[in-house]
Amino acid sequence: MNLLSRVKKSVRHRAAYKASEPLSKLLSLTGFGRYGPGPQLKSPEPLRQAGIPVETYRFDVAELERFWDGLQARNDVIRHFCGLQPYWEKRPQYFFTWKQIEPLMAREDAVYVDIASTASSPYLEVLRALGRTRNVYAQDLVFPPGIHGHQIGGSAAELPLENASVDAMTLHCSFEHFEGSADTGFIREAGRVLRPGGRACIVPLYLGEYAFTMCDPAWGYDIRRDAEPIIHLFPRWGERHGRFYDASTLKARVLGPAREAGLQARVFHFENILDLHPTCYTHFGLVLERPAQG
Repeated sequence: MNLLSRVKKSVRHRAAYKASEPLSKLLSLTGFGRYGPGPQLKSPEPLRQAGIPVETYRFDVAELERFWDGLQARNDVIRHFCGLQPYWEKRPQYFFTWKQIEPLMAREDAVYVDIASTASSPYLEVLRALGRTRNVYAQDLVFPPGIHGHQIGGSAAELPLENASVDAMTLHCSFEHFEGSADTGFIREAGRVLRPGGRACIVPLYLGEYAFTMCDPAWGYDIRRDAEPIIHLFPRWGERHGRFYDASTLKARVLGPAREAGLQARVFHFENILDLHPTCYTHFGLVLERPAQG
């Protein structure tokens, strides 16, 4: 990115930041949405009452710290990212997903894809440090369409990959941004591209006390109102779209399509997430697995 492009991007972001709050208030008065963030679900009971099995997961805080201390000691990139925040809120997400896919990444020929990623994602460094495979790919809309080296461009709902060609996929703070039917589309694609025994991990799985979409209108002013549930206008959030499921929409958009695609779905509740740090927001996760053959 040249200097002029950097200046334009900086000006655009500054203008959007200043416009975000008054725009949120104005749109809430017109009935476009409700002002302020929506109520995130933190308890698993509403899901269980709706007949959705939920597994309890407790982080071993000491084990998690040893895990990251070891990684930081051997990898400068991970050490840099871990120092960006007092606790780096993604650390429990990355720890959990690594534990879910660790056995799959022990093979040299395993194929891994980080969905809605970037070329500089710190999680790719975790995979490179701990996994034996070097078939590590980053997928995102911002990359050119198709497969170019270790980058996969295009929609996660239309992956340019062969059937049963992937061992593991992860989605960190990304699934909630899939607009329209792309969330259900990705679930179906996971059923197509995962090998027997393969897994896709979605963390966080964002759930609400009711179904809603969170939106910073400075970025999501063109979201189709009739295609969304209740919209919560969250000023200065900096994101255009964040989908929060309730039990009903989770069944309809995620769990039902997963079952139809031949995947086993496991919903996890991270019951002691706030023991790690009071700002941690990862209350739920979802693991999709294609059953192994035989």
